[in-house]
Amino acid sequence: MRTTRFEPLALSLLLGCGDSTLSQKELAVVLSMSPIPPPPGSPTNRYAEAPAAAALGKDLFFDKGLSGDGSTACSTCHDPARHFTDGERVHTGLGVGSRNVPTIETAAWQTWFFWDGRADSAWAQATGPIRNPLEMGGSAEGVRARVIDAHGVAWASAFGPVPDDPMVTLALAGKAIEAFERTISPGRSRFDVFVEELRTQGGSSVLTEAEQHGLEVFLDSGCTNCHSGPLFSDMGFHNIGVPQVPKGGMDIGRALGATRVQEDPYNCLGTYSDVAVTPPNALTATDAPGPKPCPELRFLDASFDDWPLAFKTPTLRNVALTAPYMHDGSIATLRGVVELYNELPGTPLIGHRELTLVPLHLTGRESDALVAFLATLTEEDGLDSSAGAAP
Repeated sequence: MRTTRFEPLALSLLLGCGDSTLSQKELAVVLSMSPIPPPPGSPTNRYAEAPAAAALGKDLFFDKGLSGDGSTACSTCHDPARHFTDGERVHTGLGVGSRNVPTIETAAWQTWFFWDGRADSAWAQATGPIRNPLEMGGSAEGVRARVIDAHGVAWASAFGPVPDDPMVTLALAGKAIEAFERTISPGRSRFDVFVEELRTQGGSSVLTEAEQHGLEVFLDSGCTNCHSGPLFSDMGFHNIGVPQVPKGGMDIGRALGATRVQEDPYNCLGTYSDVAVTPPNALTATDAPGPKPCPELRFLDASFDDWPLAFKTPTLRNVALTAPYMHDGSIATLRGVVELYNELPGTPLIGHRELTLVPLHLTGRESDALVAFLATLTEEDGLDSSAGAAP
């Protein structure tokens, strides 16, 4: 076991016996990676923190009756035992899709949802798979009927009477599911213990020598350009040139998702969003003085040149347990992901690869160390914690 230490006023963080160092800037980056702060608010969902809505949302999340044939629930693909993924290359519900199932463990912190960002809230996202014929194959009308048939008491506790308009009912069902998802987060990992001990004790021996070397590789290789912060994601969209074999048409990612979120009736500025609700005869939300709501959506440029083949940066929390990887599930192992970045083969079919990317050309030892470090982001039971929100 290797001990990492630093002196608060020192210019560097000593690793092991002093054979390598982290700069003060790199140390600041490490300290910014933990702990995970409380999630931000959800301005489009007035029920986001309501316990009754979360309880209903949990029931809905596991209810196969929301699907068209009663065979598929949200939890079918987002399995809690797999950190809310399914372990398959692409999702399989009522049909076979073309994208890998992302975890929902960090949904409460997200700005955009789905790999292409075609929803701008967790509740809007939740309505998508319900209506998708390849996933749950349901409908707004079917959700309303199921709520009346199976969830009447819980619904009344959360929202009161079931609305006559099925689209309103579906929106509220999505808001309940979001309230449940906001109770989920990645658990505490050895990396969190490591950072806490650095911050509070000036040193730590929690990580092995290989894992600490992997942290150095992670920093030196520029991984934090995209995988930054406590969730190890910048929440942005990047074309990294994942080799594609088009099947049923090329998946252009954010280039289409940006247009679809602008057209979504459940988006931040839509009728069903709680930020758009104003008293009769009052100024509309967009005409009111002061900061305007929904800035991300209002300033979104769907024609941005970098959007083709760009997909959202996934979290690396629990990444060792959520294989396979990439938006299309095309890489089976973390070592395979590292090899992609080592070589960056070929060129994207359209658009261009993220300009900050260059082949890493890591040695075998460095690649193994990087994989070892990523495994330290796995949550573990029984870890002593005195950490709370980030200071």
